[in-house]
Amino acid sequence: MKKLALLVALFSNLSLAQQPATVDFAPHLNQIQQQRLSAPDGSAQLLAELARIDSFSARYQQQVFDEQQQLLQQGEGKLLLKKVARFRFEGIEPEPVLLVSDGENLWFYNELLEQVSIYDAKAQVGQTAFALLTTTDPALWQQYQVIAQQEVFIIHPLDSNNPVQQLVLAFNKNGLSEMTVIDINQQQSVFRFTGASLNPEIDDQQFVFRIPDGVDIDDQRQH
Repeated sequence: MKKLALLVALFSNLSLAQQPATVDFAPHLNQIQQQRLSAPDGSAQLLAELARIDSFSARYQQQVFDEQQQLLQQGEGKLLLKKVARFRFEGIEPEPVLLVSDGENLWFYNELLEQVSIYDAKAQVGQTAFALLTTTDPALWQQYQVIAQQEVFIIHPLDSNNPVQQLVLAFNKNGLSEMTVIDINQQQSVFRFTGASLNPEIDDQQFVFRIPDGVDIDDQRQH
């Protein structure tokens, strides 16, 4: 059964059309790790940027690279965000895939496999990159180290077992402009957002998934 920790690696299987970003962190390089941990805390600046975003919509282009920076895959899709912990990540190319959270439940639907996996969204908010973008909870962000470089933020979890090993966020006047995710296997997914709209009206029904008839259901929630 598919575990939620693999949803970060899912970006590699879903589908930013740009050159690969420079990776300045690798878990096995202790010296670099120590240097970044001594960097000034940029949490306040990041939370100020996230506080501007009550909702967000955009199209994305994505490129996925392996540890040697070789291009593995590219694709495109749509992204909707809304506070708190609500998001809709819809992969269109290279294949249709949907990741949806209403803040309580998180659905991962693979249309081609006719399978949906369901997770407890609250339990997974710190494990999913898009969920992190929808919260300014200080208690949650205390679990991360944030380095601010003007409008770019380099984010590392303090827990070395977090499936998101590095998250780089770039902002502009329209909200989020780019995002890079490095997973625990050192695969790098780079997203560029276009046609972005900051704080649009988004119907809450966009964050609810209705399971089609005949779909295989893998319910990972604890009842």
